[in-house]
Amino acid sequence: MSFRIWDTPSGRFRRWGKRGHGYTRAPKFARVAVVLLAAALVGTIAWQLVQRVLHPVRTAGVVTAGSAAGEGSSAPGIAAWESQVMDALQDATAQGTAGNITAAEVGVDRAAAIVTAARLQEEPAVPDFFDAGIRGLDQVLRTHPDNQRLLEHVTQARIELAQLRCAQTKAATAGGSDTPGPFPRGAMDGAIASVPVGPNTKAPHAEEIPGHLVLASPRAVAAQSVLDAAAAHGNYFDATLMPETAEIILPPATRLFVDDVRVEGLTFEGASQTLDGIHWKNVTFIGTRLRYEGGQVSLSNVRFVRCTFGFSTDERGARLASAIALGQTSFVIE
Repeated sequence: MSFRIWDTPSGRFRRWGKRGHGYTRAPKFARVAVVLLAAALVGTIAWQLVQRVLHPVRTAGVVTAGSAAGEGSSAPGIAAWESQVMDALQDATAQGTAGNITAAEVGVDRAAAIVTAARLQEEPAVPDFFDAGIRGLDQVLRTHPDNQRLLEHVTQARIELAQLRCAQTKAATAGGSDTPGPFPRGAMDGAIASVPVGPNTKAPHAEEIPGHLVLASPRAVAAQSVLDAAAAHGNYFDATLMPETAEIILPPATRLFVDDVRVEGLTFEGASQTLDGIHWKNVTFIGTRLRYEGGQVSLSNVRFVRCTFGFSTDERGARLASAIALGQTSFVIE
């Protein structure tokens, strides 16, 4: 039979004695310090929770439709979303000045996103907002004027401002409504939905309207010619039956003024239209997708109502977008 020291009474006593004194107790002052630190931590967390409840952090997100103009505005009469756009552009300028080009691009994109949201939510803008927005974008670009990527971001923001401007433009009608033509918008939409597209197509609502032409395919215009009400036998081109990507008038192949194509005194609605290479005079576009590919273009008393733009993001596209955003109706790029 083996003999173990732990089996002896003295051995058991020593074993339990070792267990009982395995850890030394901390000094009294250390235990008091731990209790005080824990109390301070709990108090700090409680204070922060109270402050968050009483003073919640205001986010800089896009305002919702119908929000008041007071909160977050930098001046009386300025809506919160307008103030957010200007703050984003100021931050982008600061980042660009510091050499953080990517951060500057992010600031510009954020401003453009707020403008897009405002347009979709049909938020009104004060008259000075567009001029201030263009100036803000100019300041951002001046931080690195030769950076092509920054130019593209800034130009896209200019295009968003131009689209917002067009969304707030009303078509001139006798009744003061923004609905073009002498027929109600609802009746027109219902007629379009029920009429097939094809040669000699006519929408029922337009059969008795003088000068109203319903298009089912693009119109070709010969070089050295003028398309006006007399040549077209109508002054209102309704292209709402056409696909949104289809051209209303086929642009000149050269996209230059050498073809001397002129369009005067007409109103276009729906579909798409390339502006390059054509002299436009006394023309109104309503709900049209406008394209600009960087060629020559001449606008003389041309208005854009609820239009969208697919412009080149180079310097020439930036010039055209800025002109439209500022409300200019006459502009030439040669």
